[in-house]
Amino acid sequence: MARDVKKRGKASFTNRRNRQKYLKKRENKKKLSKSAIPLIKYTWDELKTPRENVRDMGIAFNPNEAVPMKELRKEIIDAVPIDGVSFDVPKPAKRITGKKTNEKQAKQIVSRLEEQVKEEEQKITDQGRKFKLFHRETELCVYMLARHGEDFQAMTRDPKNLWQYTPKQWARKIRTYKESEMCKFIEST
Repeated sequence: MARDVKKRGKASFTNRRNRQKYLKKRENKKKLSKSAIPLIKYTWDELKTPRENVRDMGIAFNPNEAVPMKELRKEIIDAVPIDGVSFDVPKPAKRITGKKTNEKQAKQIVSRLEEQVKEEEQKITDQGRKFKLFHRETELCVYMLARHGEDFQAMTRDPKNLWQYTPKQWARKIRTYKESEMCKFIEST
């Protein structure tokens, strides 16, 4: 019986790969920001750290630092002198954050990003909700509407109701069918 032998040795070199092209691509990937937002990609500076880039754009790098939370414990505990000994309440150290290098540019970027978000939300609300039914269910809804109209009780007793839908389920299916694009397409033809 043969035993399993582990492959040893260093990894082999692949001759098929264009080395210069591969290394250049890998270097370019490191330089680019990984943001999907084109505005941030465009204003990203490869020479700066991510924290500096984000700060210069006027965006918060760490949300916990941007909006400080109120510490309730310090308000509850009071420093009361005991036997003539007084205690000094330690003050929290202030975080040193660098100034934004270009205030005007940061405001422009933030306003553009807010506009983009509003536009995307507007597109979603204008688009509305799309209803989809399976092909078999649309056929069944067309048949039931043609045969029974809006009588959901009769639809439950129909022999083609193989899944034994209740009247409420039929009402919901018919409503989604009427709101779907397929219904509009069928009515237009």
